Amino acid sequence: MVIMPSNKREKIPEGTLCVVCQDLASGIHYSVASCNGCKTFFRRALVNKQTFQCQFKGECEVGKAVRCVCRSCRLKKCFDMGMDPKAIQNDRDKIRYTKQLRKQREAELERRREETKLREGVKAEPGSPGSNGSDNYHNTSTPSSSAQANLENELREFEQESTAELRDIIEDLVRKEARLIAVRKAARFEPNSSATSSIHNRCLLEDDQWVTVNSIPMMTPFAKPCSLDSLRAWFVRDLSLMIEWGKTIKLVREKLLISDKLALMKAAAPIWPLLHLAYYSADDDSFPCVKQEPGVEIGEKLNYPDGCYIDNTSTEMLNACDMFHLLKNGVYKVLRDLKVEKELFVLYKLLLLHNPDAEGLSKPGKQIIEEERCRILSHVYLYIHQEKGRLSAGLYSNLLMMTATLSKCASFIRRVFDVTHIFGHTNDLIDQLIIVGL
Repeated sequence: MVIMPSNKREKIPEGTLCVVCQDLASGIHYSVASCNGCKTFFRRALVNKQTFQCQFKGECEVGKAVRCVCRSCRLKKCFDMGMDPKAIQNDRDKIRYTKQLRKQREAELERRREETKLREGVKAEPGSPGSNGSDNYHNTSTPSSSAQANLENELREFEQESTAELRDIIEDLVRKEARLIAVRKAARFEPNSSATSSIHNRCLLEDDQWVTVNSIPMMTPFAKPCSLDSLRAWFVRDLSLMIEWGKTIKLVREKLLISDKLALMKAAAPIWPLLHLAYYSADDDSFPCVKQEPGVEIGEKLNYPDGCYIDNTSTEMLNACDMFHLLKNGVYKVLRDLKVEKELFVLYKLLLLHNPDAEGLSKPGKQIIEEERCRILSHVYLYIHQEKGRLSAGLYSNLLMMTATLSKCASFIRRVFDVTHIFGHTNDLIDQLIIVGL
């Protein structure tokens, strides 16, 4: 490995890989060839003086697909591969992606656009010396190339900052998702019994010891039809994880009232477990996550990590067959046809949680969620546009339309659980968040 001087900017050969995660490198950052993701992670960790702790033995794999799983081992590898903390320039590399500063930057760019237009006579008053409508005026000026170049550079820099902010958000969400799925696949934890108390309690997904204990893999599961009791147990588990995941979102945790948090959870509750069932109905960890025998249709069964599955023969549960067909064709196959990777999936989940139409939101809470939802929508589109190019518009619209299908699936699942509520009141998270309410 060749370490470049920190003050020398040099182009790297096309195809050079990041020395940390083996993704495509974007240049020499902090003395080594690295991608934008590792560059930003290293800078942010040092500028914010963050400390991380590995859940295992400090020997986690750090690669393109798993670089966000263990931040401790990733930072250690950054140092091991030669990233130089002295190369960080505090005046240039400070963390500045706050909403207020972004708004100020946008306003400044808009002001400069208007000034450029005025200098070029675009908005001159009719009949004035600077107007094309004046009889005695002939516009022989040319647009200022330097002003135009400066504006284009600022716009380019602003887009780069937006992209860097997006990458940071995705990396954080993917890290949280890895912890959540490790716990979900192990199926060992005791699910929450009260939505209100779990909102008040500490966030379990940010507790390293709790995650380690509850993510020990289970024995190889045997395939078996999903009974009503099994389906109910999995819904309660997924709802518990939904609450714990929601508590990791900074805006939800710090800016919303308890009643607003519960309103968001209730709005997402009917579709969250169904989305997990569709996306993670798989036999291995790689996308599209399906290993099928020859001649067996993909998605013929939607399965849980313990081997329980739902298919078109699930007659024990009323409306379960209808729910299966809709979930299979309208969500499961759509996710795979669109090739929705983990990064886009976690952004989509974040979008679903921030529902400004959630019943019970306070007026201030609704305004906060509306603003945040617009921001997330722009992030989703930016990611799709960068990753899919010309296909971005179709993917973006299909993804949003899938939300309506999930809501329709939720109406079927309510009917499935309504029966058990009538004949035996359980007062679990299904009753509290989906059927009756708090």
